[in-house]
Amino acid sequence: MKTPKPTYNDSDLSDLLDGIFSGEVTEYEIPESLYLSIAEYLRKGLYHGFGGSLEDFEGSKDLELLTELRENVYMFSAAKSFSEIKELRSMLIDDEGNLRDKKDFLFHAEQVAEVYDDAWARTEYHTAVFQSKEAVMWNSFEREKDIFPNLIYQTVGDACAICQPLDGLIAPVGDAVWNEIAPTNHFNCECVLLQEDQEKDITPKEEKEAIYNDVTSDMSDVFKMNAGKDRYIFSPEHPYFDVAKKDKDFAKENFGLLIPDSD
Repeated sequence: MKTPKPTYNDSDLSDLLDGIFSGEVTEYEIPESLYLSIAEYLRKGLYHGFGGSLEDFEGSKDLELLTELRENVYMFSAAKSFSEIKELRSMLIDDEGNLRDKKDFLFHAEQVAEVYDDAWARTEYHTAVFQSKEAVMWNSFEREKDIFPNLIYQTVGDACAICQPLDGLIAPVGDAVWNEIAPTNHFNCECVLLQEDQEKDITPKEEKEAIYNDVTSDMSDVFKMNAGKDRYIFSPEHPYFDVAKKDKDFAKENFGLLIPDSD
């Protein structure tokens, strides 16, 4: 999958870093431009994977799910903005505890920002696409489980060590195993669940439990979820949310940032 370029540009970053250096920007005074830029980029990934926007799904059985996933994207974007600014502000002080001059600050801060706004942003976009795709598919699995009672895990491409043991595992739609190992199971995962109607092909319980235990021992807690059942793309276990745990009240208010009612 070709990942589009993040929308936060060099001019935006320059303004952000100038604001941080001057003290006008802090993690408690997050620029709306940063927050909305991150959210817009990830929202595009969400809609790409889900198959349309809120307007496209008006009146659909999937609208409620899409609405909740969209809200999660905005909450994640706010948490990321908080985390990024907090780390960028830490670059104001050098390893010896001295205040950096602007040139030295920009040198270090730009390297941190590049990771947040490019490398990690692209991975997060990919996660939004594939988690939303799996979420809307899960709604279909639930609606059609009388016809297709089972699901089979299928790896895509060169599966990593995490996914490979899952390839071919078959369990009923209602099996608890799908609470934690439904794709995606790691960053840049593209594996899928497919419907299966053959009762005789269900993976034996002991074999299933052994595979489950093996896989979940290697998985990050961030991916021990089911986007369709949990109704979010980015888990509360994500490090961005963790950074804000010391500011629970502020985080509960979405870091002082509004979630738009419409796109």
